[in-house]
Amino acid sequence: MVGLRPVIEMMTWNFALLAIDQIINSAAKMRYMSGGQIGVPIVFRGPGGAALQLGAQHSQAFESFYAHVPGLKVVAPATPADAKGLLKSAIRDEDPVVFMEGEMLYNMKGEVPETEYVTPIGVADIKRPGRDATIICHSKTVGAALKAAQELAESGVEAEVIDLRTIRPLDERAILESVARTNRCVVAEEGWPFAGVGAQVVDLIQREVFDALDAPVLRVSGADVPMPYNKQLERAAKVDAAKIVAAVKRVAYVA
Repeated sequence: MVGLRPVIEMMTWNFALLAIDQIINSAAKMRYMSGGQIGVPIVFRGPGGAALQLGAQHSQAFESFYAHVPGLKVVAPATPADAKGLLKSAIRDEDPVVFMEGEMLYNMKGEVPETEYVTPIGVADIKRPGRDATIICHSKTVGAALKAAQELAESGVEAEVIDLRTIRPLDERAILESVARTNRCVVAEEGWPFAGVGAQVVDLIQREVFDALDAPVLRVSGADVPMPYNKQLERAAKVDAAKIVAAVKRVAYVA
């Protein structure tokens, strides 16, 4: 039927690896290969990232996988309100959107407007203003960053928390304006460090506002290993508030 816009639900993004050819070689490229004649207004959504003791094959954050591909938009909300607003925008978008929902965020509660609204794709959000350092994060690391910012405030360090909300397109202006204002930056992400989302953010910062930096940009990510099943090792491999606090203190020269 004309006008229908499909929303494909993955049980988890780990299982979506079995459909990655259709997403990357078909959906992402159809508009380009047809010279703009064929649009693909489709949303691929589902839970991703680590939960609790699901092991190496079911605990992966794939934002950087899909953000690497021209033709795909990648969205990763952190709050109920953003999840609703961004999903409505994704469905209305004329291009394929990869909508990644943090698995451990499904239990989160928050205010959601009852009136009609959309959250624009490609616009980051300042979840907490600050002056001493910028913490850039998305999805599950937003909660850890906010907790870290609260702890840092108790020691006199006011950290600004920027929730990317959208990985591609990236809100470069929001990132650069914040870092130019605070002069220090930590990037937190759930995924692996090599070629991760944080690497792209750091590249942007060093190219555009290098002279504003008073310290190197630090990254806090998941450990560069398959996720352990053991509970203590799994905890050690994940990003948490304590790791973000330690990184911010390093860039802010706080003992």
